Amino acid sequence: MIDNEIDLVGRVRPVDPPQDTGARARAWTRLHAEITEAPRTRRRVARRRAARWLLPVGVAAAACTAAGIVAVLPGGHSSSSPEALTTRTLELAAAAVETQMPVGRPRPGQWVYTLRMDKYALQDGDVVGPEAMLHGKVKEEEWWRFDGRRLARSLQGGRLYVKGVLPGMGDRPPRRPDPAVNAGWIGGPGIWNSAPKVVYDYVAGLPTDPVALLARIRKDGHYRQGDYGRMFGRISGILRDDRLMPPKTTAAFYRALALMPGVSVAKDGTDYAGRHGIAVLWGKPGTRDGMEIILDARSYRYMGDSTQAVLGSAVVDHAGQRG
Repeated sequence: MIDNEIDLVGRVRPVDPPQDTGARARAWTRLHAEITEAPRTRRRVARRRAARWLLPVGVAAAACTAAGIVAVLPGGHSSSSPEALTTRTLELAAAAVETQMPVGRPRPGQWVYTLRMDKYALQDGDVVGPEAMLHGKVKEEEWWRFDGRRLARSLQGGRLYVKGVLPGMGDRPPRRPDPAVNAGWIGGPGIWNSAPKVVYDYVAGLPTDPVALLARIRKDGHYRQGDYGRMFGRISGILRDDRLMPPKTTAAFYRALALMPGVSVAKDGTDYAGRHGIAVLWGKPGTRDGMEIILDARSYRYMGDSTQAVLGSAVVDHAGQRG
C-alpha cells in the first residue's frame, strides 16, 4: 500500500475484504452496452442489472465509516496501483455522501444562496460602483430564486444587485418598472438553463446507476464515444452549479468518475480559496486540457476547483438572507 493510499483510506478498516478483480471489467462491458445498444435495450439492461453494481463495494456503502473499499480492476492490478487508489477513494467518497440528508425541493419563491470565491467575479462587465475597484480574491454572494425569475448578487458584503431573468433570448422585460429589480434584466437559454429549478429537475431525473449515468451524460451532451474529457467537464459543471443535488445522485457521479479512463486522484489539491482537499483530476492540472474537482477530505462534498470555491450554501426565504 503506497503512502497516498494510506493517507486517503486510513479511516477505514485496515484489512480489505477479498477482492473481486473482475468487477470493474464487468462494469466496462456494461458501459459499452449502454453506449452502443438500442435505447430500449439499454433500459431493459439497466433495470435488470442496476441492483448488481459492484456488489462487493455495495456492502461497504451501507456502512461507510467502517467498511473497507475494494479495488476492482480488470486484469488483476495491484490494489496499490494508481487505478486502485482512484477506485477506492471515489467509492469511499460515494459511500460517505449517499448517507447524507437531502436538501429537498424548495418552494418556487424561495432562494438558493451561495457564498463563493470566483476568479472571474470581477470580469463580467456588470460590476459598478465601489465594487469595481476591488482586486484579488473577493467573496461573492449569490441568491437565485428557485423559479429562476430573479438573480441577486453582492461582492464583499456590498450593495445587493437584483436582476430579472428572462427565459428566452427574445423575451422583453415588463413595460412597467419592477421595484424588485434594481440592476436591469438578463436572459437567454444559456442563463435560464442554469436556473435552480431547471438544474434541479434535470438532476432529479438522472439515473443513479453509474454506468447508465455516464451513458445519459454522453447522450445529452452529444459527445463522441470515448470523449471522456468533455464528459468530465460536464460532470464538474453540474457538481459546481447544483447546490441541491440528491445525495444518491452525487454518489453516482463519483462512481461514474471512477469508471472513466484518464481520471485519477491526488491526496492534496487546492481550490481557489486556498483550501486543501482531495483532487479528482483529468489530465494534468494547469495545462490547457487539465481539469480538477476538489472534494472535502472529511465529508467528501464538492469544494471547488482552481478557479472557484464554494464556501457555503443554503435555501432561504428572500434575497439578502444568509441562512
